[in-house]
Amino acid sequence: MAKDEVQIVWEGFKEFSDELGKMGKQMEKNLLEAMKKYIMLAEEGAKALAPRDSGDLEESIQFKPPTIQGDKVVSEGGSNLAYALRQHEKPHGSGFGDKYDNGLLVVKYYTDGKGLRTLQKPSWRGEQPGRKYLERAIVITEDDFEKIMAEALEKTLGGE
Repeated sequence: MAKDEVQIVWEGFKEFSDELGKMGKQMEKNLLEAMKKYIMLAEEGAKALAPRDSGDLEESIQFKPPTIQGDKVVSEGGSNLAYALRQHEKPHGSGFGDKYDNGLLVVKYYTDGKGLRTLQKPSWRGEQPGRKYLERAIVITEDDFEKIMAEALEKTLGGE
């Protein structure tokens, strides 16, 4: 009995495989660039949300450039000041408090745990400066992170 056959051939498999290999390197490059972009935003948010007294806490906040570690793109950030963690984790205050500033007593400097200079800072994306400034900066920018990473993937798949 005769048999009908058809042969399906995909020519260019090696070239396609080579292109996929190049795409991995491009994806790595695009992800690192995207993470740098996101890190700048997260750092901006953390600085904007940090409590302010002298301003040294805000200025000390920095994020390291991202690196690829195994299957992760990693960056670390925060402050190296001894009191930064205490400020971040400080419980909500209530009422008023006084402060000595350059030897002068400032009555009711603190309102509900926030100093006058912190209360004078503008909000950032609808959030007021104060405690949990690092954590809140990350939470507030979650949608930005998703968008930035999606753009990196699209850029890679688009061949840029």
